[in-house]
Order: sequence, then C-alpha cells, then structure tokens
Amino acid sequence: MNFFMGEDMKAIIFDVDNTLIMWRDEFISGLVNTLKELNYDFSLDEIREIDNAIEDFDKIDIKLTKENILDYINKRCNLDFNIDFINKLIVNQGNLCVYEDDNLTQLIKYLSNKYDLYVISNWFTDTQKLRLERMHILEYFKGVYGADINFKKPDSRCFDVVLSKYTKNECIMIGDSLVNDIEPAERIGMKSLWLTNRKSDKYQTIKSLEELKEIL
Repeated sequence: MNFFMGEDMKAIIFDVDNTLIMWRDEFISGLVNTLKELNYDFSLDEIREIDNAIEDFDKIDIKLTKENILDYINKRCNLDFNIDFINKLIVNQGNLCVYEDDNLTQLIKYLSNKYDLYVISNWFTDTQKLRLERMHILEYFKGVYGADINFKKPDSRCFDVVLSKYTKNECIMIGDSLVNDIEPAERIGMKSLWLTNRKSDKYQTIKSLEELKEIL
C-alpha cells in the first residue's frame, strides 16, 4: 500500500477529534466543570442538551466565534449564559487530556522527522493546542488552526493556511469525517486518508494511525 510514497509529499494535515485524540466519555466533564465554576445547577438531561448544541454548531454554516456559539447555545437551550461560559469552557476542555499515549507520541515524532505536520480543526485553536500539549505532541506540529482563526470545514478554503506554503500535491489530509475532512480535500485534488472501519471503493482508508508508518 504505497500510494502516497514519493518525493513530492511534504506536509500532513490532521484533524483532532476522533483522529489524533479519540473521544472519551469523561470529556463531557469540561462542560460539567464549567457549569459548576459558574454556579449553574443543571440536570443530566439539560447538560446533554447543552452538549448537543455545542456539537451541532459544527454542522451549521456559521463562523466560529465566542459570540456566535454563545448566541446559538442560548437560543437553542433557552439560556442566558454570558461570555465567561465560553471562555471557561475553552480552557476546561483543553485541560481534559491528562492521559498519555506513547504509541501516538512515537508515531507523531516519527512522522515529524519526515514531514511538516499541521492541524486543522473546527473547534477553538486554544483548546486544541492545550489538548495536544497535554498529549505531549504539540511540539511536533508546525501549525494548529482552529475554525476561530480559519475557514470552517467542510469549506475547502480551510486548507489555504497550509497551501500558502505547499502545493496541493505536496499535502495529505487525514481525518475521521468523510464530510468535513476527506471530501473537502479530494474536492481540490489533495490526497486524503480516511480513518474509518468502513470500506470504501472511492477513498483510501486506514483503520488505525499506526498504519501510517507503512504508508508514509
């Protein structure tokens, strides 16, 4: 499986959630801790409703700003949070990754010796930087771009921050979302690797990031 081998490959672009960092149930504690710090008292069902609103914001075509997502959450859940809620949530979510993954660290270190590594995410840049730092891999990335400073996926212009340094033939996008990661890359002629257990006749897939050592 050597489709991507070649001297033209210079940069790898990663998604974060469920690509570099797999979701864990305890990650909702970032939201729970934020509510506690602000002395809000909500039931579990209400907390899930707020969490769903945060997740669904990713699916709508609205620029990610603190004000925009705050307004969306307040209207959808009939709340009156102020900006402190978002500010604290960004930090609390960033501090969640307190576990170590030696395999991931070694993989990213290995890849960084061969390619320039970047992250493009649909969440806040500061949160993702904190999470990557907690995972001990932030130092290996040339750039981390969240949707607060970049175009939001699946807008293919999200890749412009990296394509200002390389051609599309020199880059590859790796992510778990067909809609947000793979299709936008393929749409502009960029290589991609879809992290999934599904089979595809159209897209190149991997089941684990560990396969990158063989491919790249």
